[in-house]
Amino acid sequence: MFRGATAVNLDSKGRVAIPTRYRAEILEKNQGQMVCTVDIRQPCLLLYPLMNGEKIEQKTSRTF
Repeated sequence: MFRGATAVNLDSKGRVAIPTRYRAEILEKNQGQMVCTVDIRQPCLLLYPLMNGEKIEQKTSRTF
């Protein structure tokens, strides 16, 4: 699991480049599958491993 903040830019097509230092671990532990969502409290994106993202979705879907 990753914790912390990393400033990244969008390319001309609106894509985010995953920083090199995270790529190998994302591929190894998550088969490259991540969930991306917008933080409602701060102007940033949140990335979760797919398995964790599904758990978070289940918790939050009950509140809406």
